[in-house]
Amino acid sequence: MEPAANPARGEVVLRLGGRAFVLRPTFAALAETEEMAGCPLLALARRFLDGTYGVRDVVAVLLPALRRAGGPAGIDDLPIGGGLLSLAPVCARLLTAALRPAGDLPNPLP
Repeated sequence: MEPAANPARGEVVLRLGGRAFVLRPTFAALAETEEMAGCPLLALARRFLDGTYGVRDVVAVLLPALRRAGGPAGIDDLPIGGGLLSLAPVCARLLTAALRPAGDLPNPLP
């Protein structure tokens, strides 16, 4: 049985290497994502929205969350059998969940 994501917690399911992982946007994972990407989360999210992201961006979003979900520890162990384009929507959903405003705050991703 595949694990279920809890959208209220910002969780996203990623299928990778024949396994399913539930990724969650934790502060630790997001801080590591910013460090790996070399930019703030909002700038990174905009790259996914406008299609200017690269492999480094995909790795920066997925690897920290995957580590915390029991997935591969490093980039050498990160399979991309479905191709880079299949991973981009998961990255975008994870970043959107992390940046989604609560209550009546303005949405930073128009």
